[in-house]
Amino acid sequence: MVRTEPGTAALDAGLSSTPGEAYASQRTKGFRLLRFSPRLEAEYRAQMRAEQRGSTLICTATALVIWLVFMSLDAVRLGLPGEISARNADIFAIIGLRMTTLAVLTLLLFCLVNNRLPITYPRLSFLSLVMIGMTTCISVNIYKVRGLPQAELAEFAIIMAVFLPVGLTFRQSLAAASLINVNAVLAGYAMLGASELPAHARLSAMLLFASLVGAVGAYLREHAQRDSFLLSRLMRYFAMHDPLTGIGNRRHFEDRATAALKQARRDGAPVTLAILDIDHFKSFNDRYGHHAGDLALRQLARRVALCLRRPLDITGRLGGEEFGILLYDAGPPEAFAIIETITASIADLAIEHDASPTRGHLTVSVGAAQFDGVESLETLYRRADLVLYRCKAAGRNRAMIDTAGPSIAGCTAREPDQFQQA
Repeated sequence: MVRTEPGTAALDAGLSSTPGEAYASQRTKGFRLLRFSPRLEAEYRAQMRAEQRGSTLICTATALVIWLVFMSLDAVRLGLPGEISARNADIFAIIGLRMTTLAVLTLLLFCLVNNRLPITYPRLSFLSLVMIGMTTCISVNIYKVRGLPQAELAEFAIIMAVFLPVGLTFRQSLAAASLINVNAVLAGYAMLGASELPAHARLSAMLLFASLVGAVGAYLREHAQRDSFLLSRLMRYFAMHDPLTGIGNRRHFEDRATAALKQARRDGAPVTLAILDIDHFKSFNDRYGHHAGDLALRQLARRVALCLRRPLDITGRLGGEEFGILLYDAGPPEAFAIIETITASIADLAIEHDASPTRGHLTVSVGAAQFDGVESLETLYRRADLVLYRCKAAGRNRAMIDTAGPSIAGCTAREPDQFQQA
């Protein structure tokens, strides 16, 4: 007779994909349009903005210096005092554009130096690039109208600068380059004479070609960056999470628990560390098979995680059938109530375990210890492990907590009113 696994369908139905699978799924699906799912896209952009803050700062400072130099040259080459006296409208327009661009660059530099508006600075980068490009195009036409030597190569430099790593995605850079190109074409046809239009058309075509070359390079660079982002997040996830259950592994749990204890020492907050162990899990695997055991572990991990609703509570798989739980800002009564909720929720799964001498379904034992305010995580873990040993010696299927005092209070997982002194 073929032995069937207990509750396999119910367990499979209750399982959800682990967060790490989102990275793997996105890599498999691909991203030719340089776009992730909404959650991953937000995560990628946040990392990209943080990584490119330094390069954006360098580019902005350089652009600001160059802009001040060009403003000084304008004053000399155009003879601004005479142009202003003549009330030439195009001169007032270029002065306004130069000053506005200078203000935007200064604001962007201020935000970058002081790390202000980390989410907004790419928008300022976009605005700065468009303003620089549009102002330069109009300036070149003003020089042409007055028969002065022009710096048309500056327009090409700006087009290429649009695709530098300044906190913009490929789509945003392409939009900025497109706006600059459109402005260059329209400004030329609006400001230049008929004899100059053929040369202007050739220049506009070359600017478009430069934009296409820059766009191809930017696309390839961002595609590689996005793939590297997914791969690094995937590797980091599997380095810090249990691949079976999707919750944190021992390293992840201990890192976060150590940080929580440091904060608790500083704030004087109560902390409880609990170790949850599945009763007679070896006999469960022997009786029902390791696949059923894996399903049970995933379902138990999910129940534990669902019971920890507070933001600073932590859980992780310590190894085998053992899970760690850290409850921040929880004294013995609150901690015991949460532990009782967890054990009751696990019991409610009613996962059949007829090989268990304790109950006919899967049960757990939980040993917990209250942080004394000074001890290390290793010492606290040792105390919780000792309480877990006492739970097992007392018959399993129960929870006990060491209150850092002379006694240990405990109760069975399903009978919370029957407290006993250990």
